[in-house]
Amino acid sequence: MKFSVKFWIGIVLLTTNQPLGWGAMLVCDAIAINKHNESFFHLGIALYVLSWGMLGLGALLAGPEGIRYSRLLLKKVWQYFVRLFKTQ
Repeated sequence: MKFSVKFWIGIVLLTTNQPLGWGAMLVCDAIAINKHNESFFHLGIALYVLSWGMLGLGALLAGPEGIRYSRLLLKKVWQYFVRLFKTQ
């Protein structure tokens, strides 16, 4: 079965929204603490909220099958990293 470009865009959005959202908030909060500038804290929150929009748009574009596929993909990536760090 061949999937559409819309489906693959949804998969990308579904699989990248949480790392981008949490990562942006972590980095922006660290900068806010280092620079003593509250604006970076607000930027981190805005980027985190944007990641939820990515999740919603990804779910709409990929549909239920895409959500299942992205969960499977994320599970495989997680298992890969767990095995990688267990061996070291």
